[in-house]
Amino acid sequence: MVDPYVRLLPVIFVLSGLVKAVPLTVGFALGRTRLAERWRVFRRALAPGQLRSEAKAAIGVVVCDALLVTAFRVANEHRLAPFSVGVALLSFAWMFVGFEVWFYVTHRLLHTRALYRLHAQHHVAQVTDPLTSLSFSVVERLVLMGGGFGLVLLAMQFMPVTKVGVMAYIFTNYALNVFGHGNTEWLPERFVRSPAGRLFFTPTFHALHHARYQGHYGLFTPVLDRWLGTAFEDYEEVHARARAGEGLERIGERVRSAKLPTALAPTS
Repeated sequence: MVDPYVRLLPVIFVLSGLVKAVPLTVGFALGRTRLAERWRVFRRALAPGQLRSEAKAAIGVVVCDALLVTAFRVANEHRLAPFSVGVALLSFAWMFVGFEVWFYVTHRLLHTRALYRLHAQHHVAQVTDPLTSLSFSVVERLVLMGGGFGLVLLAMQFMPVTKVGVMAYIFTNYALNVFGHGNTEWLPERFVRSPAGRLFFTPTFHALHHARYQGHYGLFTPVLDRWLGTAFEDYEEVHARARAGEGLERIGERVRSAKLPTALAPTS
């Protein structure tokens, strides 16, 4: 009899690879359009060797994810609840909110001097591209995946969890990661000031994190950054510049914020 892990691993490897490859392919295709060129957040070329470094890291991520997800499935799939729309939505919401908190906390810790070397691979990109979404060290990937698995296990203690809800979140996570690392501002200027924009991120939001390192630690929402004082004051202005086709040309560039008194506004 074939060991369940050995039997399932090739299937998970293919599925995990496809879940990553589809958003990546779409991201790179859209990134080559004229609109993408117009709406660049940073109008700079990628660093020499960046894509090669990110591709090597991405291969490690694909392999790591397949090994870990297979092990988790074999050990815990019998504990998952049968599918229902309500439970799937609840599972998705739990993963979305819980992982936001996990990501913010661990991401901010990884930017400390003691731990930054574990996160440095992701910051090979000062100017991001879709492949940056998979550019992690193995240790950092273990931290991220461990958080996801931990959330599922924790949820199982007090509520039903469906495979469909968790898988929907995983695909959403990959797709939004590619979107957020595209260095192209697809969302209109009014979005940032809308109620939706107060809850959800934009490509500009994360592009600023890569350019400035300290600040904007959130994943798909700016809420925790605003609450905890790590949001950039010129975020809205940089977003507007990108949408106007006037993206930033210098990595350290700041845009004077109309919301601040002149004496307090960041300078270039």
